[in-house]
Amino acid sequence: MMSRLWQPKSLIRALHSSCTRHTLHPFLETASSGSVAHAITYSQQISEQEPEPFRLVREQAISFDAHEARKMISPLQGSFMAQMVRAARAENVLELGCYLGYSALWLAHGLGNDKGHVWTCERDMRVADHAAKHVAQAGLLQRISVVPEPADKVLRDWDLADRRLLDFIFIDANKSGYRGYYDLIMDRGLLSQGGLIVVDNVLFHGQVPQVALGKQMADEGKGLRIAKKLLDFNQHVAQDSRTVQTLLPVFDGLLLVRRA
Repeated sequence: MMSRLWQPKSLIRALHSSCTRHTLHPFLETASSGSVAHAITYSQQISEQEPEPFRLVREQAISFDAHEARKMISPLQGSFMAQMVRAARAENVLELGCYLGYSALWLAHGLGNDKGHVWTCERDMRVADHAAKHVAQAGLLQRISVVPEPADKVLRDWDLADRRLLDFIFIDANKSGYRGYYDLIMDRGLLSQGGLIVVDNVLFHGQVPQVALGKQMADEGKGLRIAKKLLDFNQHVAQDSRTVQTLLPVFDGLLLVRRA
């Protein structure tokens, strides 16, 4: 089961087509299109390969809870995130929504060899404890700090004098809280000049653009409520003159926000 869950075909959400499929489970659903599956397999082969310590952590996370493992980014998205950290030349990195620590490993992978640090927060103490063990297992205790607190508290308590401005922020926590996180970051001035925020799941299985078009959704429950929250968040960011943004229809929708 473990190996099947993480076959390249299961990374179908890495292409634009994923954004129009309402029922897609992020990167765990078998690809229905041969051409898409081949494109993803090829992309995996060409992209930076997953370090062995990261692979072990990923497999342990799946063993911990295969269903909840869908919360993790894929190795391909991990490689992309590391490249974004490198491109931003980030030194101070904050992740909102740690889960079991896999994405934090990739963020640290993008830091320079001799400087930089990642702070990653997880509100569930039990999960945060597992994440800290995974960080230690990967040999990255000196580069990653797991903070067992909710994302909004971390942002409110962030001490600029002690920890300095943030160069890169990855938001992958409670989707309904995205707008609040963003406002705390910008209103408190936590992002450095030219700093980058990357926000995950902003298309939410393709439901957000469907809601934007006013289309009737099959899921009228929690999924629709989250999609509406994310639609409001996306529009809120788009109207903020303090930043410039690009929404990429890849993975489950990535919003790149740069401080102007």
